[in-house]
Amino acid sequence: MTWQSQLKGDALAWLLEPDSPGARYLALRDLCDLPADGAELRAARKAAHKKGPIATILAKMNQAGYWSTPGPGYNPKYRSSVWSLVTLAQLGASLDEDKRIARACDYILDCALAPGGQFTASGAPSGTADCLQGELCSALLELGCDDARLESAFEWMARSVTGEGIAPATDRQAKVRYTNRTLKFHIRRTQPS
Repeated sequence: MTWQSQLKGDALAWLLEPDSPGARYLALRDLCDLPADGAELRAARKAAHKKGPIATILAKMNQAGYWSTPGPGYNPKYRSSVWSLVTLAQLGASLDEDKRIARACDYILDCALAPGGQFTASGAPSGTADCLQGELCSALLELGCDDARLESAFEWMARSVTGEGIAPATDRQAKVRYTNRTLKFHIRRTQPS
């Protein structure tokens, strides 16, 4: 049984209506058996970037590459750079389609990626959180960001999950160590309930 057979009416036809280019693009990309490099999908992607939620979010971006306030972009929540990039990725935006997205990716890597590979909400390595790390790594890849700095971000994410190569917060002499906040999160997450 398919998801379509469980619906009343033709949901796919509704999603493919041209008056909502963002929904149409995602439906064509994810629900229809179209070639990824086909003309219809390319035209739908272009239209989604020109009208609808992608265009609305990009119109609010500062020319420097951030939303709301300069800096690491975590706050204000849901209107700042982090959340704008995550939403753009979920909407199917691509830096190949709009160069402003490349500028925003560079900006977030410049301002929110600490030297150790942590994405940080505050600009300091102690402002990292596993969820922020995962959201930004995923969003940047989905947007088409191909930057060597992402390697350190993925390395940090793997280490923060496995603990390999990271000393506890109490080892103040270690080059790479958990911060108190990350360590508390790690312990809380791994304790049996």
